[in-house]
Amino acid sequence: MTTNIDSPAEAVKASPDALLKAAVSGGKPKAAPTVPTAAKVGRRLDGVAMGLAGAALALGTVLGAGTAMLATPRSEGTGVVLAEINAALEANRLEASRLAIASDRLDKSVAALKEVSEAARSEAKVRGGALMEKVGKTETALVAKIAALGERIDQAEKEQAARLAATTAQADKRTVAAATAPAPVPAPLPAAKAEPVQTGSITEPKPKPAIIESWAVRDVYDGTAMLEDRRRRLVEVAIGDSIPGVGRVEAVERRGREWVVVTRQGLVTPQPW
Repeated sequence: MTTNIDSPAEAVKASPDALLKAAVSGGKPKAAPTVPTAAKVGRRLDGVAMGLAGAALALGTVLGAGTAMLATPRSEGTGVVLAEINAALEANRLEASRLAIASDRLDKSVAALKEVSEAARSEAKVRGGALMEKVGKTETALVAKIAALGERIDQAEKEQAARLAATTAQADKRTVAAATAPAPVPAPLPAAKAEPVQTGSITEPKPKPAIIESWAVRDVYDGTAMLEDRRRRLVEVAIGDSIPGVGRVEAVERRGREWVVVTRQGLVTPQPW
């Protein structure tokens, strides 16, 4: 018995069921719709799944048809039909393998893209946290510096105000002392001492009084002397007063162009320091 298949190309286009029916009945098989190729399916995941499902369905159909044919007696042209079925089966197997490979590559690409996205997100999170920490430390240091500068300014203002108040009080004290001090009494002139009579021996000259270096005369008014020590401390003394570290004031005299304060330990004179 011969089949009515015009050409192998038409046999390839026919479905396995049509080929089987044509081999049994001797009729011409009807062309089955062609299986969509990979170019038509594209890279879409849904198309890949549909292709895999179609290939599995075709494989099952062909296997079922081949089993049925093996169970029936061989007829004329069965070998040709089986060869065509094997060719179609091989083509479907290759197509399914290619689609499986494409699906696996797509899954790997999606997984790699997901890993890259997660890594980028983690890195951005870490960098953002480090940047915020650095900004916080900078703000804290700046606030501390501003606070320290404000304290220094306040301290300087307080010291300046204290110095100004001390200077004003000293000036007021001098003014009050000048206004209430009695008229100066001229110091009595020292009595003329008799010159020693030479009796054949030479009289030793009287030693000069020592100069006290720790105090200096800055001003004299109305019998009162203004003294200053090396620590810039000012003291007003008159006859009978005591100078710290020196002793009692014996006299306030003008010697030449300078005023001196006479004490038992020596003279307090103007000093250049």
